[in-house]
Amino acid sequence: MISAERKQTIKDQAVAFGLAIAVHLGFLLILIAGSWSWQPFEHQTPPVQVTLVDMAPAVEQRRAEEEAEQERRREVERERERQAELERQREEEQRRQEEQRRQEEQRRQEEQREEQRRQEERERRERELEQQRAEAAERERREAELRQRREEQQRAEEERRRQEQERLRELAELRERREEARRQREEEERRMAELDERRAAEQAEREAAEEAERLRLAREQAEAEARRAILREEYVETIRELVRRNWNRPPTTQPGVMCRVRVVQIPGGEIIAAEIVRPCNADQATRRSITAAVMRVGELPYRGYESVFAREIDFDFRYEG
Repeated sequence: MISAERKQTIKDQAVAFGLAIAVHLGFLLILIAGSWSWQPFEHQTPPVQVTLVDMAPAVEQRRAEEEAEQERRREVERERERQAELERQREEEQRRQEEQRRQEEQRRQEEQREEQRRQEERERRERELEQQRAEAAERERREAELRQRREEQQRAEEERRRQEQERLRELAELRERREEARRQREEEERRMAELDERRAAEQAEREAAEEAERLRLAREQAEAEARRAILREEYVETIRELVRRNWNRPPTTQPGVMCRVRVVQIPGGEIIAAEIVRPCNADQATRRSITAAVMRVGELPYRGYESVFAREIDFDFRYEG
C-alpha cells in the first residue's frame, strides 16, 4: 500500500513532467508559426526573408520558473519531511509514553504480586505457627496422658504386689494351721498308740507287731489323704482368688451371690472353657462377668499342684458385698 507522502511525490513529479512537455510544445509552435508563410520554390529565386526571434528571455523565464518550481517542491519536500519528523516524534513520544505506562503498570502489577506473595508468606508463617502451637499442645496432652497412665500402672502394680503379699501371708498362715493340726493329730495318734500298746502288752508279740504295722499304714494313708485334701483346698482357694481379682462386678450384682463355677483346663493349667453350673442365684450379667473373669485368668497354677490336677474343677464363687 502506497503511503500519502509517496503519492504526493508521484503527483509532484507528474506535474513537473507535464510542465516540461508544455514548454517544449511551446517552442515547437513558435517554430511552426514562424514558417507558416513559406512558399514553394519557383524557377526564379525568391527573396529570402529571415525573422530572428530572441528566445533567451523566454528560456530564462522558463528556467526561473522551473527553478522556482523545484525550490517550491524542495520546500514542500522539506515541509513534508518536517511534518513526517514531527509525526515520527509524536509517535515516538506516544510509544515512549505507552512504554512508560506499560512499565508503570508492570511495576504496579509486580508490586501487587510481591505484596500478595508477602501476604501469603505471612499467612503461611501464621499457619505454621498455629500448627506448631497445636502440635506442642497435643504433645503436652499426650505426655500428660502418658504420665497419668504410668502413675495408674504403678499404683496398680503396687496394689497387685500388696495383694500378692497378702495372699502369700494368708497361705502361710493356712499352712501353719494345717501343720499344727497335723502335729496334733500325730500327737493324738501317738497317745492312742501308747495306750493301745499298754493295753495290748499281754498279747503276743506277733499280734502286737501286726497291729503296729496296721496302725502305721493307716497313719501314712491318713496323712497322705490329709496332705492331698489340704493341697486341693489350697489349689481351689488359689483359683477362687485369681478369678476374684479378674472379676469386674456389674452394676446389677447384689450381695449374697453364690455360684458354682466349672473350669475346664488342659495339662499345664491353660483354661479352655468355663461355665456356671447349679446352684447359682446371680443374674445373667453377673454370670457372664464371672465366666469372663475365669477366661481372663488365662492359665491356672500347675507347678506344685500336679497331684491334685483335674481337667474339670468346680468351685463356689461368692460375693457378700
